[in-house]
Amino acid sequence: MSCTAGSIAHNAELPDWIATDEDDYVAKAVTFASDLERLAALRAVLRQQVLASPLFDGPRFARNFEDAMWGMWQRYQARQEKHA
Repeated sequence: MSCTAGSIAHNAELPDWIATDEDDYVAKAVTFASDLERLAALRAVLRQQVLASPLFDGPRFARNFEDAMWGMWQRYQARQEKHA
């Protein structure tokens, strides 16, 4: 699984859907496909679960992005001052 897909699954509160390797992926696919009741229950709540996750929290994302940019700028400024 790609890092992006793993991040999405984790943020959507679906860490048990993250496979560690190809064999784990196949095992999980077989297990999940064999439990139609569980899949139906997940389908019933998945949209709301994902919308309530950090993935769709725009203000939180903006704050975190702003903090990251500000931190990078401060580190850059500190390096500039150190070499001046």
